[in-house]
Amino acid sequence: MTKPTKGQKTKPLTYEQALAALPAAQAELSAGVHDHSPEYQKCVEQLHELYAVMARDMARTELARRRYNELAAIVNKGKNEPKKVIASRLTDDPSVTKGLLEAVASGEVETKHEERKFTPHNMVILIGGLARVKSRTEAQTLAAIRYAKLFDLSQIGGARAIDYEAVKVDTSGPQQDQITAAQDDARRELADARVALGRRATGIVDAVVIGGSSIRRLAKRLHYGESGKARRKAEKELLDAMNVLVEFFKLDPPVKARTHRWTDGSKAVIVEDENGNPVQNREAA
Repeated sequence: MTKPTKGQKTKPLTYEQALAALPAAQAELSAGVHDHSPEYQKCVEQLHELYAVMARDMARTELARRRYNELAAIVNKGKNEPKKVIASRLTDDPSVTKGLLEAVASGEVETKHEERKFTPHNMVILIGGLARVKSRTEAQTLAAIRYAKLFDLSQIGGARAIDYEAVKVDTSGPQQDQITAAQDDARRELADARVALGRRATGIVDAVVIGGSSIRRLAKRLHYGESGKARRKAEKELLDAMNVLVEFFKLDPPVKARTHRWTDGSKAVIVEDENGNPVQNREAA
């Protein structure tokens, strides 16, 4: 195996030689830094165009967002109506019908769908004046929605035209249509909820959730006054009533079971005498 030939050793440059060659090396370095290739210049120009397009798109999006917020603020104020509180909540998608679900389940249709999606709602319609209480919890919101729904279902249904010339038929019996049965169930559950609330809390929930009263009006109705302290007192009483409904409708999150440890067992009691020495149990002795 032949050994590689060693290159010729170069002599180190002297000070005079380095000083003479330094200007040429500096000029070559500057040319390499500032004079880029045409491909490099083309890429830089494309990047500038891309940044310009992105800036224009972001500006249009920002203008659209500000326009939306401006219009939404005007609409939320309303015209001779209570102030609206718009919030997005999960709602059943009406386009996802039972037939579509059955077709997907049987394999006839292959499609991606979401049964529920976030939809903007006017919370004042759903939960009345409670929508303006920012300290409410999600469980309290769900309880208010449930209570208002029961109240609506328990009311008398739409008027039906009656033909008094038609022959009267005895329709008495155990059979009921689904609407009447749902109304009876709603009245029964609403009555139980009001029993759990009590008379005073029921009046508070009905005034705010059903009647749409504000905290200021509630405080005035409860004869607390119109000060900030009075409003806070009325708000606390309202939220306490909503907590009763949360418990009644069983909307509390499940409590995590605590892991038992070996130290959780009962501990032996050490009996000491007057001198502080442990006294031995007679049974154990």
